[in-house]
Amino acid sequence: MGIFNRFLDKLHPKNDEEATMPAPMTAEDFMGHFDQYRQLMMLQDQRQLLEVLLPEQKNSFQSMIVGIDFVEGRFSLDEFSPQLVHPKELLYQTVIIRHQKHWEVLEFAARIIGWSEQEHCYHLALPELAGYQPRRTHNRLVLAKRDILNANISPPYGAPWYATVKDISQGGMRVNLSGDIRGHLHKGKVLPKCQIMLDKDITIICRGEVRAYSYFGKPYRHTEVSIAFSGMSYLHQENLQNFISYIEVAA
Repeated sequence: MGIFNRFLDKLHPKNDEEATMPAPMTAEDFMGHFDQYRQLMMLQDQRQLLEVLLPEQKNSFQSMIVGIDFVEGRFSLDEFSPQLVHPKELLYQTVIIRHQKHWEVLEFAARIIGWSEQEHCYHLALPELAGYQPRRTHNRLVLAKRDILNANISPPYGAPWYATVKDISQGGMRVNLSGDIRGHLHKGKVLPKCQIMLDKDITIICRGEVRAYSYFGKPYRHTEVSIAFSGMSYLHQENLQNFISYIEVAA
């Protein structure tokens, strides 16, 4: 009931001053908004952290929804973390907002239309929402210990990194690299060459892009990196698909 209670006052004006304002929403209007923006209201009530991607920024920020105003056609985001030195510079820019839930992701673009110095929050125009969608367009093959794949990953500079593949799909892979290499990574980093040895006679080669990474100190020091493939030839795509299909059938 908390979701409804926040908007009851907007449905019925309380005094003469409010009566001079534009006609309030009807219950039918509200229910239409409720159905369309149910996910946003749930994210607000559950105080869920959202990922925010800014124009021409490689790193993402975090925020959460602190208000939704159907009458004004806007919603509010708390100031970003890490904080921006000049938050007003984002006015009238469009940002991408994401929230991941299990194996699905809600992603939409919204335009920043205001910044509140007093409340330290951004106001954004309410977007059109399509709901949560599957995160992956390709099935992921998780490799057992007996199905070890090795890969050589070339950064823009320096010697190749030798990696063990944890899982793989036609769209990308997740690999383990020895040690802590976080200082050499950032989201969106382009990897000019990725070589994956499917068999002693079959190697696929393509470019890659870092999508995410995490460091683990146990059971041994290593960095786990998610890489998206790009520029893979048709023959190598076919070889990779045949390999995935073979392992799935054999399992």
